[in-house]
Amino acid sequence: MDFRIGVIGAGAHGERYVRHGGNDVPGMAVTALCRRSETEGRVLADRYGCRYHAAPEDLIADPDVDGVVICTPPSSHFGLAAAVLKAGKPLLLEKPMTGTLSEAERLAELDAASPHSLMVAQALRWNPVITRVRELWPRLGRVHFIRLAQRLAPTTLSWQRNLAETVGGSVLLTGVHLFDLARFLSGQEVLSVDSRQWQVLNPVVEDFFLARAVLADGCQVSLEVSKYTRSRACWLEAVGQDGQIMADYLDGGIILRQGRDEEKFDVSATVPTLPNLLADWLTSIRLGTPPPVTVTDGLATLRVVEACYRSAEAGREIELGID
Repeated sequence: MDFRIGVIGAGAHGERYVRHGGNDVPGMAVTALCRRSETEGRVLADRYGCRYHAAPEDLIADPDVDGVVICTPPSSHFGLAAAVLKAGKPLLLEKPMTGTLSEAERLAELDAASPHSLMVAQALRWNPVITRVRELWPRLGRVHFIRLAQRLAPTTLSWQRNLAETVGGSVLLTGVHLFDLARFLSGQEVLSVDSRQWQVLNPVVEDFFLARAVLADGCQVSLEVSKYTRSRACWLEAVGQDGQIMADYLDGGIILRQGRDEEKFDVSATVPTLPNLLADWLTSIRLGTPPPVTVTDGLATLRVVEACYRSAEAGREIELGID
């Protein structure tokens, strides 16, 4: 029998979950969706042959929905996620896990008492370039420096220009990708961050930030998100004692250098990540195993977010968990 999902927040990104969940994941079906605009929501539901719910609580309570995907602005994540966990249904929650660290800590308590562990949708872990870089990582030896940069066009989403809905800017909405990748690739936790943030085009929140982080093994990490340019780029570099790697996880391509030898890997980054992400979520549900990205991972990224904001306010380096 198919595992039936409902998608709350079936907007531009949420529709991708509806499309891939209904068409590209064996054993999964989409039976319901919820979208703020009833007109657009009903059109979308008709297109994909599923039920439309005007209210999220009705979708959560729908007996034909076995699991829920939440793709709404982060300010709403805690309340919606708490409702799904209390209903005892599996939950896939878009990043960031919540809008604030305190909400993430409260959600972790609810998750511990739930029959199903929530999964955080850190989709970049399923990017083919990132997957290959992780496989190549041991060839670098001891890594002392990582650089991650994500450069995007200004947002066209109105809620990201509304402080009540977005809660934070590039640090919260995009930085979590970089913070999670640093942990995922290195296997190390972030000990401290020194961050600065600017508003270039966004009138209410930061759309440019730079940060330096130190990992538990002493590795230095450079982090950048720019959301004010007409171009796009997603770069990863890592420098180890035995080699260095450069990767483009937007368009694809990896270069590994060791001594005078150079290897190039023609890996595309344009393959959709959501089918594999959804498939792995479904596997963890059916096997009763922890999801690939746990509430612990979500908490870790929110701790870095909170430290970045404190660092920018104080104008100094902040150790995580220490005032």
